[in-house]
Amino acid sequence: MEVANNHPPSKTEQVEAQQKPTYDSELGTKSIPLLYLRFALAGIMANAILGVVAVVDGYFVSGFQELEVEGIGIGFTVMVITRMLGVLFGVGAGAVISLRLGKGKSEEARSIMGQTLWFTLFISIFLALLGLVFENQLMTLFGASEESLPYAVQYSRLLWISLPVTILAVVLSILTNIDEKPVLSMNSWLVAAAVAGILEWIMVEKYDMGMMGSSWANTISQSIPVLLIFYFWFGKTKLKPKMMDMMINLKSIGEVIWTGFASFSSQFMMFFAIIFFNNLLQSYGGGLHVAAFTIQNGYITNLLALASLGGMTGLQPIISYNYGAGNYDRVKQAIKIGLIFTVSFFVVVTAIMIIFADPIVTFFSSGNPELQQLGIWTTVVFNFLFTLNAVSLLISGYFESQERNWIATFINVSKMLLFTFPFMFIFPHYWGVEGIWYSTPASEIPGILIAIYFIRREFKRLKDTALT
Repeated sequence: MEVANNHPPSKTEQVEAQQKPTYDSELGTKSIPLLYLRFALAGIMANAILGVVAVVDGYFVSGFQELEVEGIGIGFTVMVITRMLGVLFGVGAGAVISLRLGKGKSEEARSIMGQTLWFTLFISIFLALLGLVFENQLMTLFGASEESLPYAVQYSRLLWISLPVTILAVVLSILTNIDEKPVLSMNSWLVAAAVAGILEWIMVEKYDMGMMGSSWANTISQSIPVLLIFYFWFGKTKLKPKMMDMMINLKSIGEVIWTGFASFSSQFMMFFAIIFFNNLLQSYGGGLHVAAFTIQNGYITNLLALASLGGMTGLQPIISYNYGAGNYDRVKQAIKIGLIFTVSFFVVVTAIMIIFADPIVTFFSSGNPELQQLGIWTTVVFNFLFTLNAVSLLISGYFESQERNWIATFINVSKMLLFTFPFMFIFPHYWGVEGIWYSTPASEIPGILIAIYFIRREFKRLKDTALT
């Protein structure tokens, strides 16, 4: 596997890089603020629409029994696996491809695109089979109680079957951004949201299919962006995958996986945090708290997390392309604008969410007064420091876009391993079940300090580079 060069080239190397034929791209020429707004807003909208799909599902699910809601919350963990692997391959391939394009290596970029799609398909089929064979054991591991296990297994089965398609959908939507088509990616999720709403109404309301109606609607709607493959096959793009790309170059795939590992590690840590969270809540607070966590993890906080991921993936092609092309002033300008936008956007959004927590939770609680009261409290506690999470993710994504993967991974993993998990087990000894809810926002404070340390060093490095 290639070892990424973490230091910008010298002036001589920069001149040589500028003399090389480069892939014709607006990423290297157009205004950074306009580029970022276009890519970030499209990325946020695309992922927010994905969150809206979950919200629509939550509206219909709110009428189900508490055990069913609990089972859906456990089964929803499969969707976390989908996002986790989609981000691993999509973000990793996106950064590697953009860096190659910035260096003028368009055929190499195209080959990596094709290999990534084939490898993603192969590995996700294997994981889907494992999930179906060990579905009872996995749902128990994910936090299902004896009573909710049948519901979790029933809900998740279709999600396991569709896993290869839904993972490819995430990967393709990210790679469409890399090909400078963020609006196309956004529109694919917009169609998915519309289909989800229609299918939920038909299957849950009209034909009273209950949980399976919700599962079918999620499965079908979240598979729709996989149709973006027709754009890459037949559209005007230099990244068309080919059959010969089935011959996987392990060195190239290793670079993709290693580059996407930082984003994957964040999702992976979140995956285990959800498992621990569900089990601890079940132990300390029972099914009501698990149902409240379903509202947060599946719908409310999930919407914020998807929006922050969209903002990060919107920044990625700008950073990767310009870093590969040696345009370091544009790199610095892009991350500064990204930080300003992220802070402003999420401060406003989380404030609105907290102010309107009561009507928002009403949307999911189906008139259950205990769940309503608990849901309002958890919405405030769980989300009031989410802006720090979004900034940490953006900073990690910045380093990942340059294949500086150790720093990106450390920012993501250190927060979870050093703070979130210890807090999750320590706090309940002092505050009971409420301590479990406090653990996540409390870990955001030391997490953002770590991220700020690295980005301040980066600004100094870029400044020193400009002076040499």
